[in-house]
Amino acid sequence: MRTDTAYRSLRRPLFLVLLAVVFSSGCKRLKTGAREEFGRKHSCPEDRITVRSRDDVKWGSVVLANRPAEAPPDEVKNDPGRLAKWQKDRAEEDAATREGLDDLDVFEVKGCGHEVLMACAHPAGSSGEGVATDEVACWEQAIAKR
Repeated sequence: MRTDTAYRSLRRPLFLVLLAVVFSSGCKRLKTGAREEFGRKHSCPEDRITVRSRDDVKWGSVVLANRPAEAPPDEVKNDPGRLAKWQKDRAEEDAATREGLDDLDVFEVKGCGHEVLMACAHPAGSSGEGVATDEVACWEQAIAKR
């Protein structure tokens, strides 16, 4: 009888530990993925790389700020109604870009003479949700030298 009671009292904590192991294993941290990707791209040993989370930076703003300026065609530029439509369309495209990119985690990564902002995420599953995986996808943008 005592053994049965002891077993029951251990089931819940054991279940919680197993649950934690399942959800923590097989899911690489985005910061780790940023470090590894930077090291591969710049042939920089990981012990010479620093990675700092940049919660204050939105990736959509980084992408849009570094996009070449687009001028409307002359026929549109000279027609106020068409110019207004052209500008509205571009603003809507920019808003969609921001919405799609601003949820990415952004890191400032430095090492071996390079300094970049890097956005990283776990690849999405078929439902569009992030999945627990060792895969991390990252994109980078060089930081202008001061």
